[in-house]
Amino acid sequence: MTPPPTLESSAPSGLLARIGIPPSIAWGFAGVFLFMIGIGLEISWLSPYLTDQGISVSVVASIFSVYGISVSISSWISGVVFEIIGAKRTMLLAFVLFAAGTAVFVGIGVQQQAVWALFVGYAIKGFSYPLFSYSFLVWIAYRAVPERLSTAYGWFWVAFSGGMSVVGAYGSGLLIDAVGPIPVLWSTVLFAGLGTAAIVLLNRDDITPKPAPADDRWLELFSLVTILRDQPRLALVIGIRIVNTLPLFAMPVFMPLYLEDYGFTTAEWLAVWGTTWLANIAFNLVFGYLGDQLGWKRVISFVGGIGCALSTLAFFYAPQVLGHNFTALMIAGLCLGACVAGYIPLDAIVANFVEDNKGAAISVMNFGAGLSTLVGPLIVAIFAEPFGYTSVAWVLAGLYLAVGVVIWYLVPRTAATNDTDAATTAEATEA
Repeated sequence: MTPPPTLESSAPSGLLARIGIPPSIAWGFAGVFLFMIGIGLEISWLSPYLTDQGISVSVVASIFSVYGISVSISSWISGVVFEIIGAKRTMLLAFVLFAAGTAVFVGIGVQQQAVWALFVGYAIKGFSYPLFSYSFLVWIAYRAVPERLSTAYGWFWVAFSGGMSVVGAYGSGLLIDAVGPIPVLWSTVLFAGLGTAAIVLLNRDDITPKPAPADDRWLELFSLVTILRDQPRLALVIGIRIVNTLPLFAMPVFMPLYLEDYGFTTAEWLAVWGTTWLANIAFNLVFGYLGDQLGWKRVISFVGGIGCALSTLAFFYAPQVLGHNFTALMIAGLCLGACVAGYIPLDAIVANFVEDNKGAAISVMNFGAGLSTLVGPLIVAIFAEPFGYTSVAWVLAGLYLAVGVVIWYLVPRTAATNDTDAATTAEATEA
């Protein structure tokens, strides 16, 4: 594994350092933001668009599930691939996969109405954004100083969510009205390309693998398994991280269709969904700070667990109770977006869970994030048609309540004892 490069100076110097962004990789945050716009421009409206083209809800859910499998695999290996081939090469590989997947998905699947190409293209595309964005989490772990690591991760999620769930959601509504859905799908390659240029060309930093035979470097993939043997409770991180972002990938599959029955238009849905994740961005920084003050696990349990369960049900039942009430749905969405930010301290817990091999530990968490893109649509596919959309909402709420309990059992096999990991030790003691 590549030896950890030198961290940024612990003394804040300049505006970026003072607000918690490592200056040497500042353009990387901009790159993540732009790349995720390319993802977000399609994700919030693609499901109803495909059903309008005559594809059944179950097939659409299956397409998203195949996408989720690709994302899961890519998320799991992203941190170790970063170590094996280096930072910028990983980002370039991600863009190539994004562009190739879009060409197959849009050029053949959508425009020529070939269902097989929808599956193949979206599967290829699914490997792209985890390699790009989640690998950057490892870059942050190397460059941010420990006392500002949580803040740096907060800024990462601001860039990630801001690109995919806010600008992407709002921008898709405007662009669809202006140019139509097909050009919007092709435009995603432009934004992914701009993000890649920012992180590869404008970013002055790079991390390259240490000289070693290629076969030896690829053997590092086995660390993805051995770290779970050494720290078995890291497996809990996978489940917690899956549940964290379930609404992001489950709700766009069924909520637009559900809301149509109560008179909500696609434009109204996109406005609510974009604002939901705008709130999430603001509270990413809030709960990152409160996690340090109140306890990482307390914030995850009460805000990410109980808060998300209640706000998920409020978001679903608002139209049933109040009808076509845009304001009520917006308020419920704001609460949901804010509570999902309660999982921000999980990054800090995982980053400090092991002394060595942090890339593999982060990959475990990324694997859970990737599985979320699979599990979200899969829940819809399993429960929506036989039991109705209500069952989907209650499954999501139940999983959030489970996290509120399980998080207290997330303790490293050997608790940290040095002063710089005092927060980790305190959290371990709480459990």
